[in-house]
Amino acid sequence: MHKYNIYLSIPLSGRYELIKDHSRPTGIQREDYWAECFAWEDLKKVLPFARKQGWKVKIEPIEYEDIFGKMHVFSFTCGVNHDVRILSIAGLRAIMARDLGFTHLAKNTLKPFGY
Repeated sequence: MHKYNIYLSIPLSGRYELIKDHSRPTGIQREDYWAECFAWEDLKKVLPFARKQGWKVKIEPIEYEDIFGKMHVFSFTCGVNHDVRILSIAGLRAIMARDLGFTHLAKNTLKPFGY
């Protein structure tokens, strides 16, 4: 069975990862990740909503066998150094999260900022 990861590109805001809200985590990383991925029925709600907002959507299919060691951005940070928004889409609760860390260029320089 396929499930899907969804990424949103929002003009003037950036790229977000959309995560299905999982209110009862089991503590088993693999099971929690799988529960946070979207099913086909969920896509039927999310895609029209995102397109209506003018957002670009990227969908990544994923299978259960391929999720070993994967984590969603929000799962391990709980909002620290991340922009997090909660959405309600046709009765489906989702979390939009993006990393607010340093840019790729800033991470690769040896000089600290201001010097």
